[in-house]
Amino acid sequence: MRPLACVLLITACGGCGDDGGGAVDATPVVDIDNASCGDQLNFTGELVDWDSSAASFCGVNGATFNGGGGMSNTPPNGRFAFCIPRSGVTNVTITPPGSMSGCSSMPGTYTMGAIGVANPATILAGTFWSGRIFTMQRAATLGAGITIDPAKAQVIVHVEGQQRGVAILATHGTAQAFNGTTWAAGEVGKDVYFPNVDVAGTGTTMLTVVGGAVGTGPIMIAPNKITLVNVLAQ
Repeated sequence: MRPLACVLLITACGGCGDDGGGAVDATPVVDIDNASCGDQLNFTGELVDWDSSAASFCGVNGATFNGGGGMSNTPPNGRFAFCIPRSGVTNVTITPPGSMSGCSSMPGTYTMGAIGVANPATILAGTFWSGRIFTMQRAATLGAGITIDPAKAQVIVHVEGQQRGVAILATHGTAQAFNGTTWAAGEVGKDVYFPNVDVAGTGTTMLTVVGGAVGTGPIMIAPNKITLVNVLAQ
């Protein structure tokens, strides 16, 4: 069965989990018709490994997404789809799999949970949501002398469209940017990682993008969690 067909079948299940698999060949077309979700929104996308790239794709198998009354379990390609409320941002709890990663670049286990920010504005704009997490073995080699502080938050921003400068208001370590092939210090890329974010105060921080983007604004952060948020550059 073709990957796109699998995504459409998952969409038809709405809040059901999915245990299918299969290789990935291209980014699926996002279903923003939402017919299967009634007055809710179809939240769909992928969860991939920190080192995943077009040349060496690796999805996160067996993660659980739960939020807004719906849930989905990821197959080997890391895809998910379920229904969430149309109004307001839904902060989805992402529980990593208990099994070892299948990625050859840095095997190990994903022990840090995540918060997936599902923003109706980016969904309705047709953005394909993409999030990354890392194994604890990879956490030891993230670059720039980063040592994960469990008392602080981690934030990874995925940028759809033109790569732009990304910033968050809370104090953090040296940012790392992914250009589609490699990670390096910086705040401009397809994905930008802010390590060891200070969570003191409201439990949120302000996200901004140079030149503007859909999906900016306050985002939830929590100690020992990775906040995954997507924006669409304008």
